[in-house]
Amino acid sequence: MAPAALDAARRLHRYVGARHVHDGRLEGADQGVRWNIRVWRFVKSYLPALRPHERFFFLQGQAYWALASWTLGDLTGDPAYHATARAATRVILATQRPDGAWDYPLFERKHLIATVEGNFGAVALLEGFRRDGEASWLAGARRWHEYLEREIGYQSHPAGLCVNYFQIPRGLVPNNACEWIWVLGELARTTGEARYLEKVPPQLGFLEAVQLPTGELPYELAGGNEPRTRPHYLCFQYNAFQCMKLAWFAAAHGDARARALAERVSDFLATGVLPSGAVRASCGKVTPEVIYYADSVAMALHTVSRLGLRDHAALADRAFGWVMAQQRADGGFDRFSRLDYGVLSDRNEYPRYLAMTLHHLAERARAGDGA
Repeated sequence: MAPAALDAARRLHRYVGARHVHDGRLEGADQGVRWNIRVWRFVKSYLPALRPHERFFFLQGQAYWALASWTLGDLTGDPAYHATARAATRVILATQRPDGAWDYPLFERKHLIATVEGNFGAVALLEGFRRDGEASWLAGARRWHEYLEREIGYQSHPAGLCVNYFQIPRGLVPNNACEWIWVLGELARTTGEARYLEKVPPQLGFLEAVQLPTGELPYELAGGNEPRTRPHYLCFQYNAFQCMKLAWFAAAHGDARARALAERVSDFLATGVLPSGAVRASCGKVTPEVIYYADSVAMALHTVSRLGLRDHAALADRAFGWVMAQQRADGGFDRFSRLDYGVLSDRNEYPRYLAMTLHHLAERARAGDGA
């Protein structure tokens, strides 16, 4: 599995770099929100002549591009990969605002600052600092922490706290709490400053209180300006990222509460891997089949297996195998998804999600042929 994953990652890196990286920036189309994600992306897929020239810059994609490039440099010894990672990290710092935030790229949310975007910017800056010792990169990560604490903040829950999704509060989203726990852990690990961990226990309390008996963490609970609760939405994809981040935090800090949460989430994820290796879209729906749903679940199951929390290695490799079977010889993929609404496919390329797949393949290659 590992040699195949490394070959797949190298081909995908070449493909993404040639098509979607411009002066160090990973840019391109995105599936978007609202009507774009529901309808317009399919129009663009089937009528490419109507497809606008889009170059959205997401920090999430940029960070995955940087992290995957560091990993591929480690695995191959080719300094060009590390040079790519450094260039990507310099872009992240250059696009940070003086107040520590980053602007959101989509027009519909230009007025918002997204926690997820800043988190990925900070993580990439911290990784670059650990490798190169560039003080400005650490300073940028610290500025993001200061901005979040000052402008975004938290909502209270009877069992603890949940970090806000934007600077304008909406519902309580467990995915954001998991991610912020991971970022706080990375800040503490990099700086040696325990103060960054102070908000972790109340967020773990929130997650423990809302985790479902199946192990799934719900998508959103009522709060702020969002009165509804949405327990299920892209269940396996979201829970895969939550599982990884809780497991990484548990491993880095020896945290038993985060470990138990990750274990239970991983058991839920194991129920989503189909015999083919594709991954269910949600608890209530098998389709659509989406490439990055499968590699994110594969990466989560691989992570808990490698760390010795659970043994889901066979399922992880089944899903990774399915992803690699969808890849073309040139490194790209024929589609983003298939069987949307039962009959449609999305053949657009979204570099943000390609970078996620790249990172997961590279990290699977790093592990070698064992779990």
